[in-house]
Formats: sequence, C-alpha cells, structure tokens
Amino acid sequence: MLWMILTLMTVLAAVGLAIPLVRRVDAARAAERNDSLGVLKAQLGEIETQAATGVLEAPEAEALKTDLKRRVLAEGRRPVTPARPLSERTLLYVALGTVAIVTLAGTGLYLAIGKPNVAAAPGVKAAQAPGAPGANGAPHADADSVIAQLETQMQQNPGNAEGWRMLGWSYLQTGRNAEAAVAYGRAAALDPTNADYLSAQGEATVLASEGTVTPVAQDVFRKALAADPADPRARYYLGVARDQAGDHEGAINDWVALLKSAPPDAPWAADVRGFVEKVAAERKIDIAGRLPPLAAAPAASPRGPTQEQMAAAQTMSPADRQQMIQGMVSGLDARLKQNPRDLAGWQQLMRARMVLGQTGEAQAAYREASRAFAGSPGEQQTLRQAARQLGVPGA
Repeated sequence: MLWMILTLMTVLAAVGLAIPLVRRVDAARAAERNDSLGVLKAQLGEIETQAATGVLEAPEAEALKTDLKRRVLAEGRRPVTPARPLSERTLLYVALGTVAIVTLAGTGLYLAIGKPNVAAAPGVKAAQAPGAPGANGAPHADADSVIAQLETQMQQNPGNAEGWRMLGWSYLQTGRNAEAAVAYGRAAALDPTNADYLSAQGEATVLASEGTVTPVAQDVFRKALAADPADPRARYYLGVARDQAGDHEGAINDWVALLKSAPPDAPWAADVRGFVEKVAAERKIDIAGRLPPLAAAPAASPRGPTQEQMAAAQTMSPADRQQMIQGMVSGLDARLKQNPRDLAGWQQLMRARMVLGQTGEAQAAYREASRAFAGSPGEQQTLRQAARQLGVPGA
C-alpha cells in the first residue's frame, strides 16, 4: 500500500510539472485583455459624456482621450499568447517524457536512499502559505488589485461620489493622471458643491498636462472657488496659472494672500512658503516683510506612556488596561489633528491601530497623513513604506 501511495504521489507531481507545457492560455489571456480594454473604453465614454455636458472643455477632453486611446492601442497590440519555441505536438511529447522521467527517477532515488521506517523529526511546523495574511492579520494587496476592485465597485454603483474620489486618488498615486481627472470629474458631477472634488479634478488635469495649468483646469479651479472661496489648492494653482502667463508679480501677490489667510496649523503652509521664496528669488521680486511671521513650533508630545502610566497599568484588570491603551491612542489621534505635520506620530498611530486590530482606523489615519504631507514627495514615500510594512489596507 505504501508503494502504491508513493508511486501515485510521484505521478501526480510529474503531471503537475507537465501541465504548463500543454495547457492553453489563449482564452484566459484574451479574457484578461478584453477586461482591460473594456475599462479603458468605458473611461473614453465618460470623457465624451463630460465633454458633451460641458464639464470638460473640448481641448482638454481631446487631450485626455488621446492619452486613453494610446493605452487602448498599446493594450490591443499586446500578444495574447507568448511565443513558444516548439510546436504543440512536440510539447506534448516533452510533457509525456517529463512525466516518465520524473516518475522513474523519483522511484529509483527512493529505492536507493529512502528510509520509510524512520520517524519524522519532532517540532516541525508548516510554513506560512503564500498569500496568507501577515502577522498582523492583514493581507498585502498591490495597488493594481485595489484599483481593479474600486473600478468594479464604481461600475456597479456609479452614483457614489466618494467612491469616485477614492478611485481618482488611487489613479493619482500610481501616475495615471488623465484617468484621475476623469474619476474626480465624475465625483464633482455628482456633487458640484464639493470644492475638494473640483480642486482635486483641477490638480489631476494639471498633472496630466505635465504641470501646465490649462484653461480647462483654470475653469475647474474657479468652480471650486465658487463653491468654497477659501479652497487653498484652487487658489494656489490659479496663482501658478498667472505665473505661467507671465504675471509674476500677480502670482506672488496671490500666494502671499493665501499664506496670510492660512490657519496656524495648515499642513501645506510651510511648503507653499518655501515655494514662494524660491520663485521670488528666481524672478528677482522683493518680498521682504510681505510674508506672515513663521508660526511657533508646537511643543513636542510624548511618544509613549510615562513611567507612572506603565506602573499603573500593571495593577489594572485586562478590561481597564485595554481602556487605558485605547484612551492613549485616541489622545495621539487628537494631537495629530491639531498638529498634522508629525511624521513619526502618524507612523505610531498606524502601528497602534493595526496592533489593536483597527484596520479601518489605520487606513483612515494613512489617508489623513497623506493629505497632511500633500506636496512633500519624500514624506509621502516614507508614509507609504511604513503603511505597507504594517499591512495597512490600501497602502
């Protein structure tokens, strides 16, 4: 009976090795390509709809459609099946030969060195299966799979404005700026009074145009200001448009006014201030005394429990100890809302949320931290790496 089982196992292993040589992949690859082409063509339809309804101007719509058509053509030129050096009949013979060689060689090797009477070594544990969740219980999903899931959700529920915003943000993080502009445009069309949707659409349009604030982008930013006259992103980019048009002094005036109106804890103020100082130096424009004074740095908050808190935790019941931990995490969350430019604090908050099993809160913390460091690629990359190492969903 043992020999029959071993022989069967060997044959099954050999067949598993031979299957890739003879199976056909045409249908699976064709279906995958058709799915990708379907998504791209649907996005082309969305651009044409927005152009017809006036959400996008004709020049910008043509630019976005050109980018998507290029992707459609590239997808269409992709070969359905990889080139095979051997014919189908030859591959069949190779597969049968592989089965025979592996079966005979495996049986012969076991006859020579196998010892079926020896007991297995104690204490051996099975390795973690590929694709299983990590130590924190959260599976690691790549960006493409997350975007594909969002695309499917939006096809099923196209009336979800926040879902379109999340899809636009996901496109933007992966460099698909034209598609991000379309997705943000769908969100803005569903909620035209939301200035954040509109200014995000304008920013994606600028990035898709390689940094040029086009007339269509300016129109979107003006709509954002109509919804919220204080929207900082729209005000900043309209200043960039003036600078690109040659009105350097007017652009500096716009940016100085933006900085003067910024709240003390505005996460973007430091970056905009540095940008204005750099541009003023390049344009040889004197801004001495025109910028608001620098805000005092907030006092550093403790990074962990004090010695007294640690001693008190030893005498608590498990329920009280958990409540104390939750209170400390909530306190850190509240401090970060007051001082969002705290990179180490956001990393600590994400780690604490994941340890507590609060994956949704960890994902929300990652999104808030990303917004706090918008315009700072270095800090954004550090946050992304930390979130991925912790297993934060969507990182």
